[in-house]
Amino acid sequence: DGKATIIDVKARDQSGREFIVEMQVAAVNGFSKRVLYYTAQSYASQIERGEFYAKLNPVVFIGILDFTISQSKNYISRRRVKDVESGEEIFRDFEFNIIELPKFVKQRNELATLLEKWIFFIKEAENLEVIPENTDDAGLQLAYQEANIQTWQKADWLAYDYASMREQDERGRMEYAIAQGIEKGIEKAKADLASP
Repeated sequence: DGKATIIDVKARDQSGREFIVEMQVAAVNGFSKRVLYYTAQSYASQIERGEFYAKLNPVVFIGILDFTISQSKNYISRRRVKDVESGEEIFRDFEFNIIELPKFVKQRNELATLLEKWIFFIKEAENLEVIPENTDDAGLQLAYQEANIQTWQKADWLAYDYASMREQDERGRMEYAIAQGIEKGIEKAKADLASP
């Protein structure tokens, strides 16, 4: 009868900040309340009863949505708890970053920042047949490679496995040849030392 918390990614950085990342493909009733619930639950669960509040670390929610939720024309918004009139920010431990994919309309040749390249990947990876030329981040390159592998058919997997086995076999042959060469070299050196 309790509420289950199911999120896509929960991580912590070196400073202790917690990150909740959720990808949502369709609008659902109560989404904004669920986001607040996840964030508050993550925040409150950092300490046990009787522990000092100073141990609490900020929680950052990142929602990647395949629908629009705000009236803003921007595809990304960063929201915090602020005073309505002055904008003063006293309560700093909650941050909500929302990426609305339908509003992201940049083309491959328009991508300038690493964030734009990642958002393009999230939105378009399944439709691309080659990794974009301006993909110079190692993590992003790996993400494209992994996304490509996920679309393989059974024949592709068998060919990949066969190629991997051949590569391993070749590496094994090289290691064996080197070991044999070293062994023969040691035997020759011993023989040379033993003979006057």
